[in-house]
Amino acid sequence: MGTDSRSSTASSPTTGTPLERARALRELIEEYATDTEAGATMVQPVVDAITESGLFNLLVPTEFGGMEADIATIVAVCEELSFADGATGWAYAQNITVGGCTAYLEPEVGRAFAALPAGAGMFAPLGVAHEIDGGYRVSGNYPFGSGSGHAVYMGGGALVMRDGEIAPIDEAGKMPVIGYCVHEGQFELKGNWDVMGLKGTGSYDFEIPEQEIDAGQAWYIFAPGISPYRTGGPIYGVGSMVLGTISSAAWAVGVAARALHEVRELALAGRARLGSEPLAEQPIFQRGLGLHSMAVESIRLLCVDSYQQAVDGSAARVPDAEFEQLLRNTKSAAKYVTEVSKAAVTWAWEQSGSVGMRNPSVLQRCFRDIYMGAGHQVFDDRNYLQQARSQMGLEVSGF
Repeated sequence: MGTDSRSSTASSPTTGTPLERARALRELIEEYATDTEAGATMVQPVVDAITESGLFNLLVPTEFGGMEADIATIVAVCEELSFADGATGWAYAQNITVGGCTAYLEPEVGRAFAALPAGAGMFAPLGVAHEIDGGYRVSGNYPFGSGSGHAVYMGGGALVMRDGEIAPIDEAGKMPVIGYCVHEGQFELKGNWDVMGLKGTGSYDFEIPEQEIDAGQAWYIFAPGISPYRTGGPIYGVGSMVLGTISSAAWAVGVAARALHEVRELALAGRARLGSEPLAEQPIFQRGLGLHSMAVESIRLLCVDSYQQAVDGSAARVPDAEFEQLLRNTKSAAKYVTEVSKAAVTWAWEQSGSVGMRNPSVLQRCFRDIYMGAGHQVFDDRNYLQQARSQMGLEVSGF
């Protein structure tokens, strides 16, 4: 094979704001988007560029050398990278979430993981963690390890087992579930990622064979109230589950913004059906573009505001009941963000006609990606139901 002469040799920016660094990566990410999709995982030139830019450390505590970015910055960076390519943005969103989870580990353990290039994982309680002296004996098989193709450490979720039985639910009704991280060589990727959308996310199934870990490598995911983070500031008080939805919600905004951009450019290029006036001159198209553009702008603001309120609640150490409601608001906001984003992408794709049906098509990729990503469990309709039940004083789920 000949040498790849594309811009992979160009160094990524290491100065400027996180958003400026992300914007500087757009051309490279776009250039390799087709390769990322074809190879089912983020290609090495993009991995290297993001690593050099320092953006994999966006959610890592500053005490570990990370950026510990604020909500507005996290949303802006994830939207920008997702605008460049939905699969790259999704994988990146999961990588930085796992990096943020180092705040919940024992500080020296967290520092060691945070020093590594990128981690991935899947924290649903699909594994088991038997309590042993000084730690746990963990094992599990997990699907959807997004961003795992370039990860050098992995995380998993596990039900805590005590004396051969599931540990009791705590007084707040929370399940005994831990998140934990293991190093390279202590997990196995299955390499089985063949799907409709988000093809390039490297969301491989993976196995963590039975092994012993120290207690400092784990944390309780469903701790009641403000999460007992061990390093960093109040952003980590929202807990690892909510922390993970910030970047995923921003991803949806980025994909929607890209779809609207693509259909706008298509219309300006003179797109017209036979016998019809140009798309750009059709009032119904103009109304749709204006409507969905405003909708995407509004969910961007909602995304920042809802999560910032939760972080502010963490910083103020508000009572548990009030804080739980703030967390439910973020979950409902994340669901709403994906619904509005999906509607915008669907509208844009439908306006494109046959252009969006043929490959290669960025618009078609946005369409496939948004439908795949919006199906994630964190965007479940149950988020609305739990928020409503809480507002009415009814019992809500502890999971």
